Amino acid sequence: MENLRKIEMYLKGELEEDDLWEFKRALETDPQLAHDLHAYIELKRVMVQTKKIDLMQKLDDIRKSETKKTRFLGLPVYSAVAAALLLLATIGGGILLNYSGNQHQQLFEQYYAAESGSFGLRSDNSTIEQTVAQGLKSYEEGDFKNAIDAFNKAPDNLMGKLYRGLSMIELGKYDLAIGDFESIINHNDNLFVDQAHWYLALTYLKLDQTDKAEEQFSLIAADRSVYRTKAQKILQDLKNK
Repeated sequence: MENLRKIEMYLKGELEEDDLWEFKRALETDPQLAHDLHAYIELKRVMVQTKKIDLMQKLDDIRKSETKKTRFLGLPVYSAVAAALLLLATIGGGILLNYSGNQHQQLFEQYYAAESGSFGLRSDNSTIEQTVAQGLKSYEEGDFKNAIDAFNKAPDNLMGKLYRGLSMIELGKYDLAIGDFESIINHNDNLFVDQAHWYLALTYLKLDQTDKAEEQFSLIAADRSVYRTKAQKILQDLKNK
């Protein structure tokens, strides 16, 4: 029960900085915690996939019950399906894109979850540059442009680099995000290497740069990273494509 509470807080980004790194260290030494985290993530993934399968089954049932055809986005489809797709496009475009996008896009959407900046905001301000703190505040509010402007004022701050890269992803500026993540990795001796490798790999995946993505995921899978299990799963998915 205690593990479950910590896992939920970790995945929601609710662990404060000290607790966050204590949790990550515990993952390396506590097999049960690592197992519980993997099981929880897998359960969530299965639940999402089950909802998608259920949705597609319902659409298929509608198709089978209709005989009149019409056109949707220029393609002939059954009228009820067209109505359902139009509804999805209006109120749930993200679900529709998951089906229409290629596998790389689907994997990116499945595994990408931006780090919360809340643990940085809750930390002692004496340990964080004021401009970075302001950037984290803007990031948490979804104001990614102002967040980037603030992080730019502290170009050597590694936390700022990480969240500037994440802000770039949120704005669709993937090439610029790559530069920030690579800079953190090249620095090496810091607390953000695991995150930088993970988000760099996902960014390559988003850009369909498969070879580079697989190289990064392989490095993560072979290391004692908290993202190791996820990287192994993605590599398996890419292998089976």
